[in-house]
Amino acid sequence: MERQLQKLNWIIVRELVPETTDTVIFPVGTLEAHGSACIGTDNFIPETIAEGVAERLNALIAPTVNYGVTKSLYRYGGGSLIKPETLQAYVGEILDSLYDTGFKNIILLNGHGGNNSALKTVAFDFHAARKANIAVIHWWELCSDMTTEFFGHHGGHAGTDEAAMVQAVDPAYLDKDTYDPELAWWYRPGADVYPIPGSILLYKENEGYPEFDVEQAKAYRGKVIETVGDFAELVLKRWRKFGL
Repeated sequence: MERQLQKLNWIIVRELVPETTDTVIFPVGTLEAHGSACIGTDNFIPETIAEGVAERLNALIAPTVNYGVTKSLYRYGGGSLIKPETLQAYVGEILDSLYDTGFKNIILLNGHGGNNSALKTVAFDFHAARKANIAVIHWWELCSDMTTEFFGHHGGHAGTDEAAMVQAVDPAYLDKDTYDPELAWWYRPGADVYPIPGSILLYKENEGYPEFDVEQAKAYRGKVIETVGDFAELVLKRWRKFGL
């Protein structure tokens, strides 16, 4: 069955939703600098996760919102600057449209940390207004323990985990020729810097650099898809168990 919502005609959508499926995965990302990885990293990652879990969850996949809340990396080339309230209003109206189509369960799959607060707010407002089920998944946070177990360290923005995920989508999306360890900045709590002086942001000093191993990257993507799928499947099962 075709899982991409936008590839289906309206007659098929009306036949499928909600009788055959009442669940939709909705990826949201942004455009921003990611070291030597492509600026669409935060869009491609939730998309590949959605593609990996859709069959398991019997879900359709809504088109991605490709622009989000980019702050400290905005002045690096290609970044998008969407205000949180703008994103909330836009995503909120899309959620209303998905609900009106017949989707009862929405998995909002976030690819960008700058979106976290806005998506949490809009998800609660949507749930309260529509009495629909919605789960916001920040994949890198949900997969944190697995990532540490897999790589031996946590990673970071455009670091080991994100670089591996986008490389697994397409090796051309991670450019080793333009990579320089000096692109990395070690995040230090207690300071807010605009623009941040580096486009690879590490959680620990000298830990989490990209590794440029395609086979390892594909294996990691498989583990991420498994981890997100396990969680989303559990949430859906529990919603249904309690008649929600």
